Amino acid sequence: MTHLSAIDAAREAAAAQARRTLQQAATFAQLHGTAKPLFHKTMRRPGCKAVLVRLDWPGVLSVFDPLTGECLARSVVGDVFKLEAGFLPGAGRPKPKD
Repeated sequence: MTHLSAIDAAREAAAAQARRTLQQAATFAQLHGTAKPLFHKTMRRPGCKAVLVRLDWPGVLSVFDPLTGECLARSVVGDVFKLEAGFLPGAGRPKPKD
C-alpha cells in the first residue's frame, strides 16, 4: 500500500464512519420525534397578515392561517424551499395547537 492509498483508505474509513453516525442519529431522531413541532412561531411581516410557521420532523415546513387553521403552504420532506407536489391550500392538516 502506498502512502497516498493509505491516506485515501483512512479518508474513506472516516467518511464511512460519518455515514454510519448520521444514519444512527437519523434513526434516533425518528424514534424520539413527537407530534410536537421542532419549530413553531408566528411570522409577522409589515403590510401582511400574520401566519404561523411550523417545522415538523422529518423536515416539513408548513404555513398556517392562525385564525382559521388553514394550511397555506407545505414543503416536501427535507426541502423547505419546494412546495409539496399537488398541494392545495386548506386541505389535509388540522389546525395546529399553539
